[in-house]
Amino acid sequence: MLKELKIVSLNTWKNEGAYRKRLPLIASGLEGLNADIILAQECFYCESTEDNTVAYLADHLDLKFVFANARGKLRQHGGEMRDCYSGLAILSNGTFDEAETIPLPSSDMSGERIALSSRLTIGEISLKIVCVHFSHVRGEEEIRANQIRASLEALKEDDGSDVLVVGGDFNCLPDSEELRLGFADLNLNLVNRLLANGCREPTSPIPPVSHRSGRQIDHIWHLVRRSGLNFEASAGVSMNTPDSEGIYPSDHAAVWLRLKGA
Repeated sequence: MLKELKIVSLNTWKNEGAYRKRLPLIASGLEGLNADIILAQECFYCESTEDNTVAYLADHLDLKFVFANARGKLRQHGGEMRDCYSGLAILSNGTFDEAETIPLPSSDMSGERIALSSRLTIGEISLKIVCVHFSHVRGEEEIRANQIRASLEALKEDDGSDVLVVGGDFNCLPDSEELRLGFADLNLNLVNRLLANGCREPTSPIPPVSHRSGRQIDHIWHLVRRSGLNFEASAGVSMNTPDSEGIYPSDHAAVWLRLKGA
């Protein structure tokens, strides 16, 4: 029986900041967390410069991945305006059985929003994973609630998965009204392990700035559904400190969930 599962979520901050200096910091931080599954948001991809955050991480961490392009538009990169994407990815040392891109309710203000769903197997454990990145726009609480609900619908069907996980950049607090409305009446019994463990550390922005205080807007929810599969769950926040040059891996911290065989 599998002894432990480690799941990490990180918003990788597109190509902002010192992008090429940040990439090895992201890879090093994720390697230190020793994750079996990584949910990544704002994964930068630019074909004309061959910059590809997910491919870089997969190569350095020796992981397989599924990737969904999203939010394609012209962005400043390498001194020019270029066609770029900011997508979602799931990376793992397991076997991907299937993957699906889920269109979400969107707006002109926040741009295209999707969720990435995948079913994968690690050892003898099957998991249904949904990676998300919801609207960041203030005043779009109802849209965010609808995005949450549409993403969670992917977990409602009983496909025989042993463990259900939804994680990513929710852009709302763990006790927010949009989360309450998004989860209402779905009866999924998912647990926000950060909240359950009393962890209130901020996840964005990292570091906090004078006009934007740090908030916990990145979450991992899970449910162990297989009878007889006993795990002790813990969670925390990581990758929120700079290197010797003062560079942070991202403007978001990583959040992690560990399921350890009881």
